[in-house]
Amino acid sequence: MADQKPLFKAPYNIKDVSALFAIVAFVLILAAIFGNNLFGLFQANVNFG
Repeated sequence: MADQKPLFKAPYNIKDVSALFAIVAFVLILAAIFGNNLFGLFQANVNFG
């Protein structure tokens, strides 16, 4: 355990992290829009009493 990395040194490339974050954010936004549209269709087609 003598060759530990420093605790606060970034072991990643910030460009890779930002690209991955952008991809995940884009997928989540698309899923939210798509799910909201599907739920709207579901509410329009099902009679809730």
